[in-house]
This record gives sequence, C-alpha cells and structure tokens, in this order.
Amino acid sequence: MELETSANVSTFVAFDGGVQQLNGEDTALILPFVLGAICALGIGGNVLLLAVLTHNVKATGASDTAALLTNLSAADLLLLALCAPARALTYRARAWTLGPVACRMTEWLQHGCLAGKAFTLALLGRARHDLHTRVASDAHLKVKRTALTVCAVWTTALAFPVADIVFSNLHVKGNVSLCVSELAPHSSGFVRAYGKVLPLAAYAAPVLFAAVCHIRNIFNSIPRAREASAARRGEIALSLLSVTAANALALLPEWGAWAWSRHSAREGCGPPAALLVFAQVCMYLSSALTPAILLSTLVPLRESLTRACVRVASRRAAVNNAKMHSEGGTSEVLADSLGRPLPDLEHFWSGRQNPTVPDNTDPFPWERIDQGNTDL
Repeated sequence: MELETSANVSTFVAFDGGVQQLNGEDTALILPFVLGAICALGIGGNVLLLAVLTHNVKATGASDTAALLTNLSAADLLLLALCAPARALTYRARAWTLGPVACRMTEWLQHGCLAGKAFTLALLGRARHDLHTRVASDAHLKVKRTALTVCAVWTTALAFPVADIVFSNLHVKGNVSLCVSELAPHSSGFVRAYGKVLPLAAYAAPVLFAAVCHIRNIFNSIPRAREASAARRGEIALSLLSVTAANALALLPEWGAWAWSRHSAREGCGPPAALLVFAQVCMYLSSALTPAILLSTLVPLRESLTRACVRVASRRAAVNNAKMHSEGGTSEVLADSLGRPLPDLEHFWSGRQNPTVPDNTDPFPWERIDQGNTDL
C-alpha cells in the first residue's frame, strides 16, 4: 500500500480518522470488514462485562475496583462505537465523508479515550495496592469519592489531546475531501514537543505505574499465599497485570506511529501506511480483548458469569419442562373433548394401574386363556 497525498511536505503531518487514498480495491473491502468484526465482538464483550459487573455489585456491594473496571469498559465502548466505525467508513470511501466538525473531533476523541484507559489502569493498580491499608468508610462517601475520581480521569484525559482539534483540518482535493493534521510554519517546535509529551503522559507513565503496582501486589501476596484472602488478591493482581500488559503491547504501534509522524514532519519521512493501518487494528483489538481477559481470569467476575449461566440454563430447562407438560396435557384435553378416552392411552394406563398377578397354582390354565380370548 502506498500513501498518496498532494499536501505540502513542510506542513503535512498525518491523516486523521484513518489513512485515506489507499491503493488497491481489496483494502476498501477487507479493512472495513475487519474493523466491523472487531467492533461487533468488542461491543458484545463489553456489554457482557458491564452486565456481569452490575450483577456482582448487586451481590457483593460497590467497590472502587468495580467502578474503575466499569469506567475501563465504558472507554472501550466509546472507542468501538464511535471511533472505529468512522475509520471503517473512511477506508471504504478512501476519503473523509463526515464533515469538518467530525474531522476536528475524531483524533481528539480517540486519544482522549486512550488516555482515559491508561489513567484508569493506573488508578486500578493504586486502588488494589491500597486495599489492605484502607479504612472502611461510609457508603455515601465512597460513592462520592468514586464519582469524583471518574470525573477527574475523563477531564484530564480529554484535556491532554486538545491540540489535535487545533491542528486537524479538512482539505478538498477536487471532488475528494481529506482530513489531515497540518503544521503552521512557526509551530514545528511545539508539535515535536507535543508528539513526545503526550505519549509519555497518556500512555507510558500510567501503564508503567500500573504494572509496578500490580507486580508489588503479587509479591506481597506470596508470603501469605496460604491465606485465602491473600491468594485471592494475588489472583486479581495477576489478572489486572495481564490486562495492563495486553493494552500496553496493543497500543504501542498506535502511539509509536503517532509520535513518529509528528517528530519527522519537517523531514517528510513519516510512517508507512501499512504501519498506520496495523496500529489502528491493534488498538481496536485491545478494546475487544479486554473483556475476554477479565471475564476469563478475574475470579469474582468468572464466578458471577458462571452463576448467571447456570441460572439461565435452569430457567431454560424449566421452560422446556413446562412446554412438555403442556403438550402432555393437550392429549388429555383432546380425549375429554371427544367424550371418550383414547384407546391406546386407556390400554397403556389400565395395564399399569390394575396389574394382574399370574396364578401358577391353577391346574387348568388353558381354560383361563380361552376365557380371555372370548372376551376380545
């Protein structure tokens, strides 16, 4: 795949909202299909995760961990429901078709969600690390503190990439509209610094902090592994560390390509289109894999999901039994409506309700057989 652009190399940084003007008919079909499949699986998985979290909160009560996991799933849902379809449509049309307002907002919203995910992972690590030293507080105060924390996370996350709104612009090339990031002649120094600070503050530092917290929790639970509570905390820390590592690896191409394009804007040697497409697929795939990792490795969620599946299976079995009984009652109603019992059913039940014991002491059994035949 080759990237075509007529923008001036001195001012062009990168395409926003997906790589546009890709060569090859297959890319216009394969990429939207891949992104659509990832969106369908990811949205379904995150909705299931939210349902399990809600069921777990009703059963055990609210907690900081449950609130932060809900916030993490909400960020994934925003990415998959708003950002990924815009990229799929861009790859299908090979141009930007959503208007100038969406052009300015698309990169800002996407990187704001990514920053929100990173900050949430960092707060998860901190919350699990402070769990054994935290003093129990009033439920109202806990809910208020959690709400303030979530608001602070999203305010900070959406404020970090606000420069994307400034540099995004819609260009019209003949009959084709292109959404790109452009540099003013005097802003190259700021963009270079911005391309380094944002990935460090919204990706590297939070993920590293979260990983360190989870690793410390795992090592702290090893000396007390015989205690059930300590073993459970170690399992939860290992599960959250797996989620943090999966997100760090999946988001590395996206943040690396983003920083590369802004650092080399003046040299005109930006990242290839194949790397940009691969980075976006990995980014959305991380949002689809997070609920799968949590539901399969996090013990409380796995137990809640198992109980919910057992409950659904028992309800289906009860419904099937009720249908079978209703179908069995239909034959009795039919017999009553005819005014006489069905012959086969009458013979079947009379043979079991009035069993006859054979009389082996009868010296003339053939006489009884003849008597029975005459009755027919």
